[in-house]
Amino acid sequence: MMSSVLVLQNDPKEGAGQLATLLEARGYEQKVLLGWEADYAALHPGDFAGLVVLGGAQGAYETDTYPYLADEIDLIRAFAEAGRPVIGICLGAQLLATALGGTVKQNTVKELGWHDISISAEGRADPLMAHHPESAPGFHFHGDFFTPPPGCVSLAGSQLTQCQLFRYRENVYGFQYHLEVDQPALEVMCLNNADYMAANGSDAQAVIDQSQSVLGDYMQRSAIILNAWIDLMEKTQ
Repeated sequence: MMSSVLVLQNDPKEGAGQLATLLEARGYEQKVLLGWEADYAALHPGDFAGLVVLGGAQGAYETDTYPYLADEIDLIRAFAEAGRPVIGICLGAQLLATALGGTVKQNTVKELGWHDISISAEGRADPLMAHHPESAPGFHFHGDFFTPPPGCVSLAGSQLTQCQLFRYRENVYGFQYHLEVDQPALEVMCLNNADYMAANGSDAQAVIDQSQSVLGDYMQRSAIILNAWIDLMEKTQ
């Protein structure tokens, strides 16, 4: 069994949170690279059990400003087409959507903090999401949205974002919301972006305080989803 997972990090301070903990517990090594430092020519889908692409402040459409994003998109497409399990989170999901032919645009409202995720009929039949309540809080930190790429299935949405989650084939998933957060990751995200949150009508400390009552249950739900995705890596070895 290949025991190495490639993790592309698009913010220097925002790691994989609970997903990193679960991967370690399941015996996977993690090759963590900052997106702008990666040697993409040396990265090949056949060398890894799967690919994790994390969030960041960049826009998936900003390849002129951040040229490495084009390389990241190409690599994501290569993993998906090779049948390797992929999970994209926030910007990672937007890059995945772009790689598969979807579109990413700026929303008129930033979706920050805790907002309910509603599971679609297709989501209720999905092996990762079948356990999820029909509606439950999810943690959000984005101002862009994607349209599901051709051939993909939309599995969940929210009041502000029509598609929060899509699946490509059987093992490639794009999550707009942050199912990977644990307490440290959530605090880093909020405190490092407190001015951005304030400018968009959200108080970083208030969101952190609110998390005390919902994060435990959220992490339990998310762990089931993330472990089910890790199961997909084991099935495709």
